[in-house]
Amino acid sequence: MEHSKPSFRRARRWRRDTVELAAAFLSVTAADLIAKVVLHGPDGPVVLAGSALALLTGVLLHTWWSPHAPPPTTLWRVRTTTLAHTPTTLADHRITLLSLHAHPTADELFLRTPHTLTPTALTTLLTATGHTLQDAPTRIA
Repeated sequence: MEHSKPSFRRARRWRRDTVELAAAFLSVTAADLIAKVVLHGPDGPVVLAGSALALLTGVLLHTWWSPHAPPPTTLWRVRTTTLAHTPTTLADHRITLLSLHAHPTADELFLRTPHTLTPTALTTLLTATGHTLQDAPTRIA
């Protein structure tokens, strides 16, 4: 038996709405319980302080556990007539080879480097490892 699309969507929507309504009722019940303990219970301030501490701990753990932003990088275009041991040479210096375009007169490399690498340092690194540069590396904005 095949379900028609409109009735299938209604069934899924009905289930999702039921779950959302149950979550809302649970949240209201929990808030009411905490409010009653804080207002009428002898341990109200302790419960309130414990809740605040648990919330702060959760935020700190989430911040610590979350992935950190990658360091800033710079994109470069380099034209070279001779390719040396490019992948290992570049990887040793945290440089990523994004693409290589072969042309009849020169090969064009597109690189991602650490933000701190200067054009002179990149040129020195590439020529020291056997690359013959056709022109200076060009920073891509």
